[in-house]
Amino acid sequence: MLELLPFILLLLPILFQLILGTKTIYKPASIKFSSASWISFISYILLAFISYYIVNYNFSKRYEQYPNPIRCGMPLLGIVMASFFLLFILILIIVIQFLIKRRIENRSKRQSS
Repeated sequence: MLELLPFILLLLPILFQLILGTKTIYKPASIKFSSASWISFISYILLAFISYYIVNYNFSKRYEQYPNPIRCGMPLLGIVMASFFLLFILILIIVIQFLIKRRIENRSKRQSS
């Protein structure tokens, strides 16, 4: 379970933003779009650090089972690069949702005028 947990943790804020961001755009909700975006962004950063430590813990346990003087750090670099890539995806989702929200607001202002 600890092998998949870092990737699940990295995907949770993206799913949160997709679901709650879309909900706040099309239906008035108790939480604003900016609040939902900040919550997903900050939780992503926190969960990225947690997933890095989980991967580090997994590899330290593996190296305790099979001692080897040479340790490869590529999996740790992989989780860091995956974190940056998914952060880019999260920011892209937030920007697209913001542009959709602004377009809907402008369209409703034109129709009411």
